[in-house]
Amino acid sequence: MKTALFITDCSVDSALSVRNWLSAHSHQPVRLTVVLPYDIDEGQSLDKATLKSTRSEAGTRLKNWSALLGDTNPGCVMTETLLANPELAISMHLLIRRYDYWLVEDWSLVANATLSAILNQPNLQTLPLSINPASVPVMV
Repeated sequence: MKTALFITDCSVDSALSVRNWLSAHSHQPVRLTVVLPYDIDEGQSLDKATLKSTRSEAGTRLKNWSALLGDTNPGCVMTETLLANPELAISMHLLIRRYDYWLVEDWSLVANATLSAILNQPNLQTLPLSINPASVPVMV
């Protein structure tokens, strides 16, 4: 089974894009890991209570977002939250775990110099999440 990584901001658009991508690839089973990076508010101290409430809020957002995916194969989508910014979440996942695909909605992350070495793994294929090819930049 192929594996894929998607970093979400829990927007409705991203849920619809993932749902469309999963239906378009239903002929080949893919185990998708969806990660919601979250952070505490600026100026807020990092303590147990703050971390617990922030993690709980992120978990609720991700659960609601997952419900928008509709009926998917139960083992097909795994979700998790991570206290990190999106770049760090991508870096951590791509360095620690092996994925066949990285689903991209925000193409500015692909051009990120910090991530470029990680993204050049020979076994990783970066795929546009967009169905509209006009919205995908040409990479030279």
